[in-house]
Amino acid sequence: MADTITTADSRSHGLRFRGRQLSEAAFGFLLASPLLIVTLGIIGYPLAYALTASFQRFRLTAPDNISFVGFDNYYYVLIDPQFWVALRNTLLYAGIAVPVELALGLIIAMALNKLLRGARLVRTILILPMMLAPVVMGLMWKFMFNDQLGIINHLLRLTGLDLHILWLADPNLAFISLLIVEVWATTPIMVILLSAGLTTIPAELYEAAEIDGASRWQRFVNITWPMLQPVILVSLLLRGMDAFRVFDIVFVLTQGGPANSTDVLSYYAYRTIFQGMDVGGASAVSMMMLVVLAGLGIVLIRRMRGGIH
Repeated sequence: MADTITTADSRSHGLRFRGRQLSEAAFGFLLASPLLIVTLGIIGYPLAYALTASFQRFRLTAPDNISFVGFDNYYYVLIDPQFWVALRNTLLYAGIAVPVELALGLIIAMALNKLLRGARLVRTILILPMMLAPVVMGLMWKFMFNDQLGIINHLLRLTGLDLHILWLADPNLAFISLLIVEVWATTPIMVILLSAGLTTIPAELYEAAEIDGASRWQRFVNITWPMLQPVILVSLLLRGMDAFRVFDIVFVLTQGGPANSTDVLSYYAYRTIFQGMDVGGASAVSMMMLVVLAGLGIVLIRRMRGGIH
C-alpha cells in the first residue's frame, strides 16, 4: 500500500500514484472521480434523454410510435403565443422576486448582525418558512387569500375598509399574490447566506472607516457591499435559478390562471406533457429553459466580476 500512494512535499515533489508523479490537482480529481461519475450519471442521463426527446415526435398516447422530427418541436413551441406569455411571466417573476428578496435579506441580515440579544431566536423564527413543504405552504396561503374566509381580507375588514379583494381570481392581483408568497418563503434563505457573509468581514475595517469619519452609507458602499459581492453572487444564482423554475406555488395557488396571468414556463411544460400528452414539446420547453438559465447565469457572473455600482 505504501508503494501505491506516497506523499511528499506537494509543492516541490507532488504526489505519486502507482509510481507516477501526479500534481495535487490531478490527485484530488482522482479521489473525486467516483463521485463525479455517479453525479454525471444521475444528471447526465435525464438531460441527454430530454435533449433526445426534444427532437422526436413522442406522445404519451402513442409511446411506441416515436419518430425523429428535427427542430419541429422547437418551432411549434416558439410560434405558440402562450409560450411567450409564460416566458414573460417567468422573467418578470424572477426579476421582481429575487431583487426584493436580496434587499430585504440584506436589511434583515445587517440588523441581526447588530443585534446583541435574541439574534438566534430571530434567525430560528425566520427559517420556519423553509421547513414547510412547498405544497403545504401553498395551501396555507391559498386559504389566507380566500376572498370570503381568508384572514387577509378579514384583517382588512377589521380596519373598517369594506373590501372584498379577489386575490387569486383577479388577473391583476394573482401575480402579485404569487410574489408575496415567494418573497415570504425565500427571503430567509437570503438572510442566512448574507448573515454568513457579514460575519467574514473584519470589524477592523469598520472601526478604521469610523475613525476616518465615514458615514454609515459610506461604510456600506465602500466596505459591506464590495466584501459581500461573492456571497451576493452565489445568492442571486441560487435564488434566480429557483425562481425561474417556480412550479409548486403556481400549481397550488393559481394553476396558471386566471386568464393565464400567472402562467410560467415550468407550468407550461407541465401542461404540455400531462394535458397535451406531448413529451417532445415539453422536452423542447425544458431545453429552452436550460439555455435561458445558462445565459442569464453567464451574464450575472460577468456583471458581478466586473463589479456592481
